[in-house]
Amino acid sequence: MAPGGSRVLWLTNYDDTFAYPASQLTMQRWLASGWDAILTARFSAMRFNLLNAFAAQGGIFLFPFILIGLWQLRKDARIRFAALAWILLLAAMTIVFPFAGERGAFFHAGAALQPVWWALAPIGLDAVIASARRRGWFDERAFVVFRGALVGIAVLVTAFLFVLRVLPGWEREDGIYVGLKELLAQAGAPSDAIVIVRNPPGFYLITDYRAITLPNGDLDTILEVARRYNARYLVAEPTRVTGVLSDYRLNQAPFRYLGESNGNRLYEILR
Repeated sequence: MAPGGSRVLWLTNYDDTFAYPASQLTMQRWLASGWDAILTARFSAMRFNLLNAFAAQGGIFLFPFILIGLWQLRKDARIRFAALAWILLLAAMTIVFPFAGERGAFFHAGAALQPVWWALAPIGLDAVIASARRRGWFDERAFVVFRGALVGIAVLVTAFLFVLRVLPGWEREDGIYVGLKELLAQAGAPSDAIVIVRNPPGFYLITDYRAITLPNGDLDTILEVARRYNARYLVAEPTRVTGVLSDYRLNQAPFRYLGESNGNRLYEILR
């Protein structure tokens, strides 16, 4: 576990994930944020997590069939275990870890139970068709037709979302760092130089330069992190160029402006 891992319970907002030093994350500070803020964060997480359960885990159109299948097999110990695990996961990612849960932790952790929900969907569909047949609505071919339709709709929805959400942004997030590699080379940065940046894994993947996370704090915090980890460069990205990372405050010692690429400004931290 990371040094501040045990303090994740006391986050007051998502940016506290990157607080430095982690020792500032205490129960007293958390309580001082006020119950209004504490409860608002958890209600927000609940809303996002339930929406995720419907749209992502339930696949929207599969959701009612999953619920029906869940009811059909409610006495099965395996289904009970899966349902209990999901409830506990929802509670943890809503009450204990609301900021992580809302930002995708519930979505990713829930993948462990996804095979169960997919297995329940056709069971629920068959139950609906069987009920309709008892009323004389369909003949026996309905099972084959609707099962095929369910698979076909799933394929179409998957293809639509892939084209809409995945292809347009493929590598776009990390690609914004391409120009910074050239700027670092022009500045004579050694190959083992360490850079402070918002997305260290993506930055390293694109530039081959080692990187550490931009801490949540003021300029003194950034400089303290730079000294501790021997970081020589800072990337100020458009999404974070507010407050302590404004032009005015960075255009002075010990920061030296080196250039800009894709809206990302590169600074050298002078010793």
